[in-house]
Parts: sequence; C-alpha cells; structure tokens
Amino acid sequence: MGSSVFGIGVSGLNAANIGLTVTGHNISNVNTPGYSRQIIQQSAPYPLLSGSGFTGLGVKVDSIRRVYDEFLTRSVQTAQTQNSYLDTLSSHLSEVDDIIADPEAGVSPALQDFFKAVQDVATNPADTASRQALISSGQSLLNRLQTFDKRLNEMRDQTNGEITNTVSTINSLSKEIANLNKEISSVNGIGQPPNDLLDQRDALIKELNKYVKASTVSQTDGSVNVFIGNGQNLVVGGTQFTLAAVQSPADPERITVAYEQNGNTIFLPESQLTGGALQGLFDFRKNGLDTARNSLNQVALTVAQTINDQMRAGQDLYNNIGQNFFDFQREKSLDVNLSGATVNFTAAGNTIPSSDFSLAFDSVAGSYTLTRLTDNQSQAITPAQMAAGFTALGVTVQLTAGTPAASATAGMSFPPDIGTVRSNNANTGNAQVGGYISDVNQLKTSDYELGYDGTNFILTRLSDGVKTSYATVPITQDGMRLNIESGTMNAGDRFTIKPTDGFIHSMSVRMTDPREVAAAAPMAATPGTANTGTLKVYQPTSDLLTTNTTDSAINPAVRNPIQVRFTSTNTFDVFDVNSGANISTGNAYTAGMTLSVNGWNMKLDGQPATGDVVDVKSNTGGSADNRNALAMASLQTSKLMFGGTATYQDAYSAMVANIGTQTNQTNIQLDAQKVILQQAEAARDNVSGVNLDEEAANLLRYQQAYQAASKVIQIANQAFQTIAEIV
Repeated sequence: MGSSVFGIGVSGLNAANIGLTVTGHNISNVNTPGYSRQIIQQSAPYPLLSGSGFTGLGVKVDSIRRVYDEFLTRSVQTAQTQNSYLDTLSSHLSEVDDIIADPEAGVSPALQDFFKAVQDVATNPADTASRQALISSGQSLLNRLQTFDKRLNEMRDQTNGEITNTVSTINSLSKEIANLNKEISSVNGIGQPPNDLLDQRDALIKELNKYVKASTVSQTDGSVNVFIGNGQNLVVGGTQFTLAAVQSPADPERITVAYEQNGNTIFLPESQLTGGALQGLFDFRKNGLDTARNSLNQVALTVAQTINDQMRAGQDLYNNIGQNFFDFQREKSLDVNLSGATVNFTAAGNTIPSSDFSLAFDSVAGSYTLTRLTDNQSQAITPAQMAAGFTALGVTVQLTAGTPAASATAGMSFPPDIGTVRSNNANTGNAQVGGYISDVNQLKTSDYELGYDGTNFILTRLSDGVKTSYATVPITQDGMRLNIESGTMNAGDRFTIKPTDGFIHSMSVRMTDPREVAAAAPMAATPGTANTGTLKVYQPTSDLLTTNTTDSAINPAVRNPIQVRFTSTNTFDVFDVNSGANISTGNAYTAGMTLSVNGWNMKLDGQPATGDVVDVKSNTGGSADNRNALAMASLQTSKLMFGGTATYQDAYSAMVANIGTQTNQTNIQLDAQKVILQQAEAARDNVSGVNLDEEAANLLRYQQAYQAASKVIQIANQAFQTIAEIV
C-alpha cells in the first residue's frame, strides 16, 4: 500500500513539476512574436483492480499542447499580406506624388514661364533680348523635364532592386520553412508535437506573407506545403523551390519573377503574384511609375512637336521660314505619297534636318524639284536620278514605287521616332519593327505589344488590354505608325512598344540664335495704292496644315505671290503671279469674309470698288511682325492632346490627379487594413497568446499541487516508518 501511495505522490509531483515548467515557459515567451500558449494534457492511468475495487494509480501527463486556432492564424496571415501590399504601394506612390505635384518646382510653373516668354516675344518681336529670353526659358523647361525624368528613371531602377531583394527574402524564408518541415517531420513519429518548432514555422509563414501571398496545406507527417501565385510550389515538405529575379523577356529594363524547377526557368505573370510587398511593387510600377513616366514624356513630346510645327510656320529675322526650336529623336527615313507614287526621304547625314521640304513633279517636263522650305533653296532632279536616289539639301530622295499620275507637290517633315521597341527573347523570327509618332493629338498614355499569330498582327494596348487585329502592316493606330523594317515575324513573335520612352532624355534646345525665332508670318498683304473702295485688309495668317507629324508645317506655296482682283464690288478673281494664270475666278465677296489660298487665311472687310486689288507675297522686313508669335502663344490654351480634348496643362494635371487619387485611395485602404490586421492579431492572441494573470494563477495552482503531492509522499513515508517500527 505504501508503495502505491508513493507512486501516486510521485506522479502528482511530476505532473505539477511539468505544469510549473510549461507555465514558466509561457511566461518567458510572453513577448515572443507568434508564440502560442502551451498547456499540459493529463489523465488518470488505468486503475489497479483489488479486492476492494479499482485503486487509482495517480496521474500521468499525456502531452504538452499549444493553444492554437488554424482559422485565426490564417486570418492574421491574410491580413498581413494585404497590409504589406498596401503599405508598399502607398509609400512608393507618395514618393511619385511628391515629385510631380510640387506647386513650385513642378512642370506646370516651368510651362507657364515658357509661354510667358513667348508672350514677351509677341509683345516685342523686334527685341533680341526677348527672343534670347525665350530660348533660355525653353532650356529651363527642358531642364525641369529632364530632372523629373531622371528621378522617375531612378525610381524604376530602385523598384527593380527592391523586387530583386524581395525575391531574395522570399527564397530565404522558404528555405527556413523547408528546414523546419524536415525537423518537424523527423520528430512527428514520436507522437508528441514540437510546439516551439510549429510556432516558428507559423511565424515564418506570416513573415513570408509580408512579401507575397502564400497558402499552405498540412501534410500527415506534420510538414506543410507552401504555394504562391496560381498554385506554384514554393515549399513541398523539406524541399524548397527557388524563385529568381530576372530581366523580363519582353523588356530587359524590367525585372520580373521566374520560377526555377528542374533546371527550367518559367516566367510567372505578375498578375498571379498577388499580395505582399511584391504585388505592391508590381502595381506601383505599372499603375503609378509607368503612368507618370509615359505622361511626362507625352506632354514633353506634344509641347516640343507643336512648338516646332508653329515655329516652322513662321518667319525669322533672316526672312527665312522657321526651323525647329527643339531637337529630339526623329525618324530618319520616311515614305511620302506624290500623286500616287511613293517617294522615300532619308536624312543624308547623321544630323536630321530641322527644316521642312517639298517635292514637286511637273508632268509636262517630266522632272522633279526638291525645295528646302527654310531658305527656299531648290534642286532640279531628273526621273533617272529619282529612280536611282539623289542626294541634295541634306536629304536623299528616291522613287520607290509607281510614277506620279499628274503634276503635284508634296510637303514633308521628319516626325518623332517611336521611343523604344523591344524584341521578345522568345521570338523565332528575324523581324525588326520600327515606326514613328504620326499624330501627337491621338497619342495614348500607354505601352503596347505587337504580336503575330501566323495570320494576323495583333496590337494590344497594355493600359486597358484592348486588342486590335490587322491583316497587314504598316499599322496606324493611336497616333503611331508601325512597320516591319526588315525580316519577317513568325507565329508567336512579340514586340513591346513604348511610344514615348526616352523622349525627354533625347530632347535638346536646338535654337541658339535669337534671330532664328520665327515670330513673323511668312507672307504679307498690301492693298493696291490705286484702290478707290473702302476695302479693309487684315494681315493673313498661315494655319498648320494638319496634326500629322509627317506633313510640312505650312503649304509649300505659302509665299507664292498672289493678287486678289475685284472684278466688281461683289466678285473677285485670285491670280497667281508666278504662273500668270488665275487660281479661281468669279468668287463672291461679302464683307467680313475670310479668303483662304495656298495655306494662308486673310480676312477682308469693307466695300471694295471695281478694279481694287490686294497683293499677298513674301513678307520682307517684318521684324516688328508678331503674327506667328501670337499663334505660338495660343498653343498654351489649345486642346492639342487626347484627341483634341486637353491642353498641355490639362494633360499634366490629369496625370497629377491620377497619381494623387491613387495615393489617397491607397492611404485610406491602408488605414482600414491596419485596423483589420490589429483585430486579427488580437483575436489570435485572445486564444493563443500568453495571459500573465492566467499564468500567475497557474503557477499558484501547480505550486499547491506540487506541495500537496510532496505531502502525500511525506505521509506515505511516515506511514511506512510506523509499520516498520511495529514489525
């Protein structure tokens, strides 16, 4: 009997000791992240049958278990991955927002300063200082654009580095999880859970969810398999599958994520890698950084192209047609239609001319005339020379298809080049794709992908995923013209197209001579000195022909001398002085009407007399003429972007508002998500966390149990001694 009591006392002593140890362990880990409170599970051993009935044998500790709720743990992991995603996205968007929305150092004030300088030239067109100030203001605007562009490019490189570091961290965490899986599965067979190892693994999985959303599936050996994306293995048992941060096959400047398995590299779509910092970086790059960079380049391109167009529509102090104010990357070779024939214009040297050109065909003489509109220099070209290719005035012209059907004149300008075209690394064809910006007014703030399915060419606008199919190339869409310059595309080949990429980097202020600022109009009207009527003549203005970047800015015949001859008080003829023939006859006159000839528009008012004339010819000595400067100043408020719906300022403000809205919405979501994460962690801690008051009570309870078990042993010992003395 004594021996039985001793055993019961010792079992109680051991149980209380284990309880004290577990309680002490809980108290020691009260501040350990992810620690789950542990408890002992104890039971009474199978009793001993005696003549008096079943006699108890004390207590045994069956197991030490952690207080754990799988649902609450997963809720914390889910809340953590969304919180990390929003936190990463918010911090990066805020940085871009701070750059582009600066009211003093932003692009908007620089644009305003530039057009103020244009207005000053319009006010004082003969003032050389005002003209020089315009050139300096253009350089200041360019400096501001290039500063912003450089900072955004640095952020692109920084984002690439962060993606690389994030992937490295994911690999490190997955390796630790795989190692813990090995340890856990190795002791799983003994029937007792390795509680602290399980907590460490849960903590690592939570940490992993900071970087990418991960799902887990428990296995019978105690290990867990970890998956990311659309079920890609990251950890299977004790095996880790490695991710790699690599250059995108579509764009080497873009770091993306690949999945390495059995020596193969499988690129993972960014849309599949949801949650955590990784998705935050991807979404920031696509919806924030790419938008800002494309928008900034698009505004700069539109400003530069339209200012250049208007400058080439005017006349400078040398009495020459204006040249480009800005220089930038431009297409070097261009096909032009001349009365049904195709003529190729190619810059003859490394420098692309800043002048417009015209090519005229005389069907009677069968000859061509090439004219550089800036200084009106011309070169006669024979049909044989055109067929072989002829170089003059800085360009090479060549008839490449057909023959002109009739006498005709075509004007041309070298357009902005497509920013960047990237061939996908997986392409099997040898095609080289190129092109140019054909209309800045139609340009979209988006990148594109051009693919070939073996039958049709598919152009995908990446900003909204809209796909357009074409049976042949060239392709003209969204203000771009794309063509296969050489080679062929095979089925499955793809090209990434960034229409405005690198534009700001390529920009410069070409004009350095203030006398080259084309503030005047290239033609002037003079009423006849013998006129007897009250006809009032307003000076003509030259309108830009179209928004097409390949067209000359003005009609090549704009300076041809014209005489308006009134054959009566309400009719007139338009006479071409050079050809000696009427352009039109019997035109009806009404007071206040606008006459349009050879690309210029002239308002006529009052009452002419029969025989009155108006001579319109090349503007000479027009140093005080500000007509083209006024037209240039009006560009600031003209809707020249997004299909004629937005000014430069509107477009830039829309980009600022877009980034600002994204930033604000993300911050609001982040504040709400922080609360959700706190609540999820509180719910988990209420179940699994250590409560010091509860543990203090457990200490007292196990202390008393320990003392009571000791007392049982003591009494059993005394009883044994008494029996021994009697014996």
